[in-house]
Amino acid sequence: MTQISLKDFERYSSRKAIQATLRRVKISEEGSYEEFVEQLYDDIDQLIYRMQAGPEVRQSDSEDRLSSEVLGGLSIMGYDAVADGKTGGHVDLSVKMGQFSWVGEAKKDGNFHEGFLQLTTRYVPASGNFSHNQGGLIFYLIETPDARGKLDTWRDKLVSQGHACVDCTRNRLAFYSDHKYASSGTNFKVRTMGVSLYHKPQDKSARISAAKKAGKKAAAGG
Repeated sequence: MTQISLKDFERYSSRKAIQATLRRVKISEEGSYEEFVEQLYDDIDQLIYRMQAGPEVRQSDSEDRLSSEVLGGLSIMGYDAVADGKTGGHVDLSVKMGQFSWVGEAKKDGNFHEGFLQLTTRYVPASGNFSHNQGGLIFYLIETPDARGKLDTWRDKLVSQGHACVDCTRNRLAFYSDHKYASSGTNFKVRTMGVSLYHKPQDKSARISAAKKAGKKAAAGG
């Protein structure tokens, strides 16, 4: 295994990826819960952006497959990130780092409200500590165009129910909303994140490709 010298560290330590790794280590040892969540959301956003950069290869992916991509990326970054963690139910995303924890629910082109109810009425913090009071909703939008419009409609519904909502300043397809855990009555902050994976091009090349696929399907008796 290649050894890293002090000179190597000084040379590369200013790079963004190295800085992020050092922040995670520091947070796990002596950070606050707010710092943990801030770093986690920055890392989740980077994984979402990578997914959005290649929507054409994710058109047949299941909800579990898409979530496994997020969890796998977080695990590589040093988080304890698993699916189906037992936290009052079988949660889609359970993430821990040191003493801190976060849970998330994911839906693919599905019922926003159902995911919201699962997150706020069924699940509890993975640590059991209600001061770990943030969680997330991730909506994979493959068959759904206009991701921002879909999120705005959902946000308007939350506001009409009395939940305060605030824009996320770093991700155009994300916002925060304030709620309460049904069980404890304690405050719970949710970050809703849309993942725009809609991909139905209408250019000439796309039309030719679609025609060829239709021809092959007809020839196969489909």
